[in-house]
Amino acid sequence: MSTRHHRNVVELLVLQHTRMRELLDEMLASAGAERRESFEEFVRWLAVHEATEAELMRYPVGSP
Repeated sequence: MSTRHHRNVVELLVLQHTRMRELLDEMLASAGAERRESFEEFVRWLAVHEATEAELMRYPVGSP
């Protein structure tokens, strides 16, 4: 992975972390349907983030 590519991957993951923090803040500051919507969006972002990390951070075959 090139340095430039690595930097882009890290930036993507940091942006995802930032958005998920924002959604958690929104969820804690809201109630009812608005809280549920924030939670559902958070769950979607978390799934995307988990998949991104799994794909980008997996070890090459044969690595410990």
